[in-house]
Amino acid sequence: MPSSNRGGETPGGGGSHADGRRVHDHEQPRRPFNFRRRHRSALEWAAAVLFTVLAVVVLVGAVSILVVVLLLQPRAPYVAVRAASLDRLVYDQLGALDDVQISLRVEARNDNAHSAATFSRLECQLAFSGATLVVLRADTFRVPARGALPLAYVAHAQGAPLGNVGSAAMQAALRDGVVPFGVEGEARTRWKVAGLVTINQWTRLACQIRFFWPNGTALAFKCSSKSKFLFF
Repeated sequence: MPSSNRGGETPGGGGSHADGRRVHDHEQPRRPFNFRRRHRSALEWAAAVLFTVLAVVVLVGAVSILVVVLLLQPRAPYVAVRAASLDRLVYDQLGALDDVQISLRVEARNDNAHSAATFSRLECQLAFSGATLVVLRADTFRVPARGALPLAYVAHAQGAPLGNVGSAAMQAALRDGVVPFGVEGEARTRWKVAGLVTINQWTRLACQIRFFWPNGTALAFKCSSKSKFLFF
């Protein structure tokens, strides 16, 4: 009997050790914790959140601007020449204008329904064939909402030299009976959108006005600094 018990223990004990070794062989070794990878993942997540927030802010801003444009319909103030006449023209055949006088009716206009506009540094130049004859200016003034302010000018110049090119152009104009004068102007405007956002911008015009001579009436013309685009 004692001999039988030892024999039974030996197979059983060997089996027990063998099972323990199999379990140990199938265990996977633990991988070390990768701090760099986790830190990189956190940065990527933060960047994604930041870009999402920025996209939302831009979208909200764009929608707000669209709502303001649709509801308030802001318009940039502008200046325009509404009428003109050539009152006097004396050319001496020696390359100079002895006497020239042009009457202009300039209008400063503000089509905004909710904001007055301030015009400053208004200046208009009259020229012939590139030679400046007269510079017209105005002090700072204010135009109410949906209002206009007419400005009457009488441009007068004497002894203005034209040079060879200008003289040839004047002789051709007098021969044809139509004398063209160039008008260039600008003004700085200040106004508000929705009563909150202040807009400061320049408005500029450049055109040519042609006059019959000797009667001095102007041919049909358009001379305005109004832009086709909002705010410009």
